[in-house]
Amino acid sequence: MFKTLIQGLGLVTLLFPLVLLAQHQPNAVAPHKCGVTQEAGELIRQRLMANRNFFARQQTQSFTNGRTITYIPLSIHNVAADIQGTGRTDEQVIMGFICGLNSIYADQSIQFYIYNQINNRVSGFIHSNARTFNALQNMYSYRISGTLNLVIGSSINNQVASWYDPSGDFVFLLKTMLSSEAKTEAHEIGHFFTLNHTFFDWENLDADALYGGGAVPASVRRASGFGNFTPENVARTGPTVNCATTADGFCDTPADYYSYRKACPYNPQVTDPTGGILDPDESNMMSYALDACVTTFTQEQKTAIAQDVAMRTWASNTPMNTTTITGTPTAVAPLDGDPLGSINNPTVRLEWSPVPGASWYYVEVFGTTIPNFWFPNVNDVIFKGIIYTGNAYFDLPTTDLVAGKYYAWRVKALNDVHTCAPISGYSKFEASASATNDVQNLAIEKQMSFDINANPVTVSYIPMTIYTAQEVVGSIRVYSLDGREVLSWTKQSFAQGESVVQLPANNLTNGVYLAVLHTERGQLQQKIVIQR
Repeated sequence: MFKTLIQGLGLVTLLFPLVLLAQHQPNAVAPHKCGVTQEAGELIRQRLMANRNFFARQQTQSFTNGRTITYIPLSIHNVAADIQGTGRTDEQVIMGFICGLNSIYADQSIQFYIYNQINNRVSGFIHSNARTFNALQNMYSYRISGTLNLVIGSSINNQVASWYDPSGDFVFLLKTMLSSEAKTEAHEIGHFFTLNHTFFDWENLDADALYGGGAVPASVRRASGFGNFTPENVARTGPTVNCATTADGFCDTPADYYSYRKACPYNPQVTDPTGGILDPDESNMMSYALDACVTTFTQEQKTAIAQDVAMRTWASNTPMNTTTITGTPTAVAPLDGDPLGSINNPTVRLEWSPVPGASWYYVEVFGTTIPNFWFPNVNDVIFKGIIYTGNAYFDLPTTDLVAGKYYAWRVKALNDVHTCAPISGYSKFEASASATNDVQNLAIEKQMSFDINANPVTVSYIPMTIYTAQEVVGSIRVYSLDGREVLSWTKQSFAQGESVVQLPANNLTNGVYLAVLHTERGQLQQKIVIQR
């Protein structure tokens, strides 16, 4: 499907010069979920109209009737602030939204898949503020042709929105907006496929505040200052119909003047210029209704998506593996609670049962808390990641394992299309040395662990957990960043196993400190953030 009729792509690509390096930041009326600007919306509308003019009616009908599944390759760029991975999005979250995204687009016979593998990127610019010139330049450089490029970042100093950039033809997804329901993701990809907001032209205008209790005028000044626009009329028959040429350009999406988040149902306080009573569709995916309200695309929107898919002629639309995955792996070795090899070795092997249709596996390994119960401590991450080899085992580096300590692990089967299968339950294993006297020959990091249980610290004490494979005597000192010792805890004997320490910190002001555990075998350090 969608592989024919494409002889004139220059018609559309000429509409997309790389001109929006410095986009206007919307002045939000209320929190936005989408940061597509007026200028970007105009480019989206240009592409929509060009697609409509390119295809004959009969061709368009063939796109939407009885078509087979079209697979859309996703180049996913998962951005961290630094090489340590600060701010990078968990792959489990990415798999969740791809599952939700495929559910939303399934009735259009469109499925998205991970192209090659998830790309880990490093950009302090994107992590800090994705709307800056340098951040946009980084995102442009990531693009992989013939794919839908999704850039995922924290943008910690600009948490306004996710958005589609038509000049670079990529989607930026704000990390905090990602969800397994994939409403935001489906909305932004709708923009990619030429769908504007149902309220297009009303961006950052409050119709009720401006014209409440009456009719809006026949010409309204845009908030961006780029001229006036003609509001969409409610009528779908008769001489006042203008739905095909105003707003989002669709006649099966009711007139909508509301560019701020709204609950459903919503009762407008204005009428259109002719006195028509507004009844916006809060279920439409391209509206600004709350995520709990939005569920659907209209038929005209689906047709526009189909046209744009046809125009793009994807370089690769065949995933490696389209088999639906329903199975869940089970642990094979080590069995629950068994020792796991020896941490004297550089790696130890986790094995699980293979699952039909799986070409990749996602593995998580955590430290544990509460002896004899061994609950996973998700803040003590030993490993998280997708194993792209397809092998039903993983050789886990022993670098962060401590002799005698228990760890919890689980695994999920997936392939490049299907990410919805459930993850397994947790199994646990004990990290071991080959002999008791080997423990003392291990590096201090493999004999002991030293963790801050809640960081930043918001209470009057610092909660710490110390684990040691053998009894040891130690003391704790806390230093400010200028090297001054600001707190100390005298020598204590720590028995084999886990000890919890609550270090009084009433006199410490907000800021960053360094805690050092001193023992006769060596030292361990942890950064502490006091934030009350």
